[in-house]
Amino acid sequence: MHDRTTSAAVSAVLLASLLSACGQAKAPATAVEGEGQVAAEIGTSKVTVAEVDARAAGSLARIEYERYQARRRALDEIVAERLLEEAARLRGVSKEALVKAEVDDKVKDPTEADVAATYERHKSQLGGLALADVADRIRTGLIQQDRSTLEAEFHSKIRATTVVKVLLPEPRADVKVPASAASIGPADAKVTIVEFLDYQCPFCHRAQESVDVVLKEYEGKVRFVHRDYLLGKPRSLAAARAARCAGEQGKFWEYHRGLLVQAGDLSDADLTNRAKGLGLDGARFASCAATDKFDADIHSATDAGGDLGVSGTPTFFVNGRRAVGALPVEQFREMIDAELQAANGRNSD
Repeated sequence: MHDRTTSAAVSAVLLASLLSACGQAKAPATAVEGEGQVAAEIGTSKVTVAEVDARAAGSLARIEYERYQARRRALDEIVAERLLEEAARLRGVSKEALVKAEVDDKVKDPTEADVAATYERHKSQLGGLALADVADRIRTGLIQQDRSTLEAEFHSKIRATTVVKVLLPEPRADVKVPASAASIGPADAKVTIVEFLDYQCPFCHRAQESVDVVLKEYEGKVRFVHRDYLLGKPRSLAAARAARCAGEQGKFWEYHRGLLVQAGDLSDADLTNRAKGLGLDGARFASCAATDKFDADIHSATDAGGDLGVSGTPTFFVNGRRAVGALPVEQFREMIDAELQAANGRNSD
């Protein structure tokens, strides 16, 4: 995920080894029904908790999401532990013995060729260190990676033999989709996916691969909505304007996807060349892109994202369920299938 205020990108490699007073008692200030609880009084003016919550909506949404994520991680750990305990009980062995037999004993020692190949793949990131300088660390990293893979496969295997229902309530955001927002798919689809992105965010580029698969696999079943969320990068606004201008000529989605999958510096010349490549009227496109006619709408989308607690891109909302980062297509499938199943269940009642 790309953060709006910081531009840190995480590189995952193997080597990476929050009067009391006399007199008539005055009842505490409480609001009349419908006004909400009073949070403060300023002279004769009152501030309600509802006003405070509205002002702090973005921060509160992030906190709620982070709280859910922390609880979900803990829940997943507990579920894994219980499944392991049950599997060990059925086999009549200890948990430790089971893990040793199914994971530890199956870990392979990497060959010299494995170490050398890994070194070559990451050579540019090693600051000129020779193979001999890092061979032991690479070997340890490969062993740890192999063990993690075997452990994940074993847990998936034992989970498949037991029905696990996750009932932990997940927060859902009320994501408004204005008429001006670009969307693809049926307006009455059972599942609406809203993506907040910045065209200069590399994680948004990575996420597009999964988005392409989702749009193909769930064609006719999912509505996909684009929302700008500017990170303040040098060409963020220009790219967002350009996509809107392509939309004026009926090519928003083609141009949008091109910005995410085709390399370019997003300079004015690059943006215009992309338009010409789609067969658009270059002069009309350039004239549009040079104006601020779409700026208010673009900034409004960014503000709407902030009110929802969006702080980085890409951020997706699947029927209001938040998902952040360049998600694997499997995670999209899990969420979409669950939403479709829930919708079908409601319709059959």
